[in-house]
Amino acid sequence: MKVLLLRPHSAVPAAPPPIGLMYLAAYARKTAGRQIEIYDGRVKLTPSDKMRRIIADAKPDIVGITAFTMEAPAAHELAKISKELFPHTPVVIGGPYASSDAVKASADRNIDIVVFGEGELTFEAILQVFEKNLSLDTVPGIQYRVNGDTHYTGAGKTAENPDDLPFPAWDMIDLEEYFRPSAAKRRLTNPIQMRNRGVSVFSSRGCPFQCTYCHNIFGKKLRKRSPENVIAELKWLAQDFRINEIEFIDDVFNLDRERAKTIMDMMLAEKLDLKFSYPNGLRADQMDEELIVKMKKAGCYRINYAIESGSERIQKKMQKRLNLKRAQEIIDFTAKQGISVGGFFMMGFPDETEEEILRTIDFALKSKCHTASFFILTPFPGTKMYEEAVAAGIDMQALYSDYGSVSANLTRNVSGERILQLRKTAFRKFYFNPRRIYSIFRTTPNKMALVRNALRTARLSFVGKEY
Repeated sequence: MKVLLLRPHSAVPAAPPPIGLMYLAAYARKTAGRQIEIYDGRVKLTPSDKMRRIIADAKPDIVGITAFTMEAPAAHELAKISKELFPHTPVVIGGPYASSDAVKASADRNIDIVVFGEGELTFEAILQVFEKNLSLDTVPGIQYRVNGDTHYTGAGKTAENPDDLPFPAWDMIDLEEYFRPSAAKRRLTNPIQMRNRGVSVFSSRGCPFQCTYCHNIFGKKLRKRSPENVIAELKWLAQDFRINEIEFIDDVFNLDRERAKTIMDMMLAEKLDLKFSYPNGLRADQMDEELIVKMKKAGCYRINYAIESGSERIQKKMQKRLNLKRAQEIIDFTAKQGISVGGFFMMGFPDETEEEILRTIDFALKSKCHTASFFILTPFPGTKMYEEAVAAGIDMQALYSDYGSVSANLTRNVSGERILQLRKTAFRKFYFNPRRIYSIFRTTPNKMALVRNALRTARLSFVGKEY
C-alpha cells in the first residue's frame, strides 16, 4: 500500500516539521510492506497546480491530509485534486480542523473519512480496513460516507501510555529544509528562535482544564511521556540530526511540576546542549520558582504564559479560573531569571465590558512581560464557547484566519470598532515604553528576529493588522 500524507501550503506563518504526520508515519510503518511518503506543502510553499503533479506522481492508494481550521480551504483543494486524479482512492482528513468541524469537512464529497482527535491508532485501523477488505464500521473515532449516507463510529481510541508510541519519523523527512532561512515562513512557532536547527517536541497530551474557548483535540485526561522517554528522543535528535534547539508544544507542559523538574534535571545530567522555549502558553499559577530556575539552567530562554483576561469575572465565565495574583508573581519571577516572557491576552469575551478589557490591558502593562499578544476572541467550532454563541443567536460566520479582526462579536457591550481601537491602544501602550524596549532588546537572543517583530508590532499598533 502506498500512503501519501499531506500538509497544505497556507497562510500559517510558521512551518516547523509536520509532527502530526510524522507520528502517523512512524506508527504506520510498524506494519511491513507499506510505502509512506510525507509531503509538506507549507514548508515547500507548494501551490495547488504543483500539488497536482506531486499527487499524480505518488500514485497513492490512500491520501491523508492534516489541517488547522484556517487551512480548511487549502485542505479541501487538496482533496479535490486527489479525487480528480484518482477517483477511487480514499481521502482521509484529520487534525484540528477535522476534529472541530467535522460537519463542514464531511460535507465535501471529495473527503471520504474524517478522523477525530489524535490519529495514530485510528489511522492504523483505517489502513487495515483497506488492506484486509474490512468494514469502516469497525474503526472508532471516524465519520465516513457510504452511498451518500454519513456514519459516525463514536469516540476514537487514544494511546493511554504515550511511551507506547514510536518517536515521530524524523528520518522520513528532509530536515534540512526546515533549517533554511525563509522570508515567507518562520521555522518554529516561537518567533524569536535562538538557534537554527530547531524542531518541535510533544512531551504530553491532553489538558484537564475546561476553558470554554479551547479545542479538545487530545482529550481532557493528561497523558504524560516518562522523563526517560522524552530524554531518549532529545538525545536522538541531538546526536543523529544535530538539533540544537527545541520547542515544547504540549497543551500545558507544567501541569505535573515534579515530572517537569525531572526532565530539566535529566537534560542537565545528559549535558544536552539544547536551547528551548514554550511557545504555547504555560499555566502561570501551576508554576513554582524552583521549576523556573531549573528551566533556566537547562537551557530555557523563552516562556509564554496564557493569561487571557485580567478580569476575575471573565476568568470564571470562561472556566479558566486563573489565579491572577499568583500569575503576576510568576511572570515577574520568570523575568528576573533572564528568561524572555511573553503573555497571551484576549478581548471580546461573551458579555465582556470595556472596563474588563481595560483591566486586561492594565494587567499586561503592569507585568514584567517582555512581549504581549493581544488577540480578538474567535470561537472555533467544537468549543463550548461556539456552542454558547450559537445558542445565543450570534452569527457565527467567523473569520478563522485572522485573530485581529472582529468577525463574531460576542461582547454585546462593546462595538467591533471600539474593540479594534482598544487592541491598537494596547499594543502602543505596551511596546512604546522605553524600559520595555530595553528589556526586550536585552532578553531577545536573535536580533534579526527582533527587528522583524518590531516592524510587525509597529504595524499592529497603528494599523491593527499583520503584514
